[in-house]
Amino acid sequence: DEMRRDLEIMSKLTDNIRIYSVDGSLGDIPKLAEEFGLRVTLGIWISPDQERNEREITKAIELANTSRSVVRVVVGNEALFREEITPEALIVLLDRVRAAVKVPVTTSEQWHIWEKYPQLAKHVDLIAAHVLPYWEFIPVDKAGQFVFDRARDLKKLFPKKPLLLSEVGWPSNGRMRGGADASPADQAIYLRTLVNKLNRQGFNYFVIEAFDQPWKAS
Repeated sequence: DEMRRDLEIMSKLTDNIRIYSVDGSLGDIPKLAEEFGLRVTLGIWISPDQERNEREITKAIELANTSRSVVRVVVGNEALFREEITPEALIVLLDRVRAAVKVPVTTSEQWHIWEKYPQLAKHVDLIAAHVLPYWEFIPVDKAGQFVFDRARDLKKLFPKKPLLLSEVGWPSNGRMRGGADASPADQAIYLRTLVNKLNRQGFNYFVIEAFDQPWKAS
């Protein structure tokens, strides 16, 4: 099926993938990923819908404990940034999931949210941060340094926690944001330069995203 084809394509380029939810057929990905030797960072989508949150948490705990492909669990993706949960409520969920699984657990937020709520660090096994220069109006020639500066700041703030750059990327289409141009050329320059440097310095990271999402261009 389509998911299996997509995973096969990705397995030729990487051995790590990140998913943002386990709702519906997304919950099939960890088992399918085993076929291709892919390691999965499993996401629990947290929203104001409490019933869905509960379904996602229950399913993710089950998958983390039964699928050998799952290497970590991410409870929420920019849920604090969207103001869809309070830090206190998120901490309750983090503690719950950490107690229920054996793999590392974290939440994934934009870099400045970690600086705003440093108390989160006591309730996660690693810091998972999004650093996306295009969305902060940083031109491509300064974008790589921007990522490394933010990574350095986070490592200084949380010296005892491993750092995962859980979203780095640059769009190939979209509007200008200050000096940041969404184009195939700038995307190629940014990723080629950044990925090589991240690899040399031993960073763990995820490039967003594996396949184009045309709706995001607007």
